[in-house]
Amino acid sequence: MVLLLGRQEVFVRRALDSLKAQALASGAGDFGPPEVTEISAGEYVAGALAQYLSPSLFGGAPLVIARGLEDANAGLLDDLVTYVTGLRDGAEPQAHLILTHAGGVRGKKVLDLVKQLAAGESAQGGRSAGDSAKAGSASSAKAGSASSAKAGSASSAKAGSASSAKASGKDSSASKQPLAGIYSCDDLKKREDKEKFLASEAARLKRPIDPAAATALVDALGEEFTELVSVADQLLETAGDLDKPLDEGAVKAYLRGRVETTGFDIADAAVAGNVGDALAKLRHARAVGVEPVAIVAAVGMKLRQLLQLAAPPPAPLVVGEGLLAEVKPMPSWMANKIRPALRYWDDARLGAALQAVSKADEQVKGASRDPDYALEAMVLEICRRASAGRRQNAR
Repeated sequence: MVLLLGRQEVFVRRALDSLKAQALASGAGDFGPPEVTEISAGEYVAGALAQYLSPSLFGGAPLVIARGLEDANAGLLDDLVTYVTGLRDGAEPQAHLILTHAGGVRGKKVLDLVKQLAAGESAQGGRSAGDSAKAGSASSAKAGSASSAKAGSASSAKAGSASSAKASGKDSSASKQPLAGIYSCDDLKKREDKEKFLASEAARLKRPIDPAAATALVDALGEEFTELVSVADQLLETAGDLDKPLDEGAVKAYLRGRVETTGFDIADAAVAGNVGDALAKLRHARAVGVEPVAIVAAVGMKLRQLLQLAAPPPAPLVVGEGLLAEVKPMPSWMANKIRPALRYWDDARLGAALQAVSKADEQVKGASRDPDYALEAMVLEICRRASAGRRQNAR
């Protein structure tokens, strides 16, 4: 039995894939492959677990996967308590069982029982001789069907994966290994852990990564871990000379290809008044090397598009140079995308926002020693104006 604790889907998915593959491989000597059953924790029908866990005559030990115990209904939790209690009291396992729990108090009784199994505790509270694992930790022994590395460990050469032993329970001696393993699938919070994880990914894919490249990836994508892993794997497998380590230049070349989208993402968030999202996107853009001038230009273009939609035809839009240059006719798809934000803006607010853009444009072109401060001031002013329009519109 394996319990995967935590909500980081990257680690949960990898652990499940690895455990499932190994459970299927463990039945290679049988007449047929093991039967695999995936349980919907919220829609489970009480009493079905015993049937799922019963071995077939020819198919080997079945594999049962129950995801999302934090949302499980009472029927599944009760059946799991009965099953795990039986294992604790000496029943021999005849199936592979994988449980996932993202956190919270629901299902605590099941979790506590699995922890007892992981610690090798019997119904009398004793421990199996030879068991050195603490309850809830990833022990060095193979515990049911998981390896010693935490599913989310950045130090593991194969982070997120776990090995599997047969859940046959054939060794009934006092020194047998625990019947359960519990592995962390929590988010990696610290940047150094994320960088270590990228190093482990590089080892898994058999291509080194320079520390500076790992740092650049975490700076740019560290807040979106799934995207960080996806981009890192893509670059390790495709970018530059595959016979050499992935370097910072290859990473930044890839990230520069995201410049245009990033600049307009900032603008979209700002004109909608989403200050947190706008600032996060701004900092991301700067981390990946987007130039301040490009960001100001993207925001200025978005405001000019709003002004274009707000201008009553056939009155001409402002004609001039630079930020207030005439805007070409807008495609209908673009107008439809921008129009929802228009309700937050009137002439006065648009004028103030354009002044903020004009001021930022001067500052990032040399009038200020701190272009990042100028960018944040611009974004905050635009968000403030949009938020005022949002409040007025809600009255």
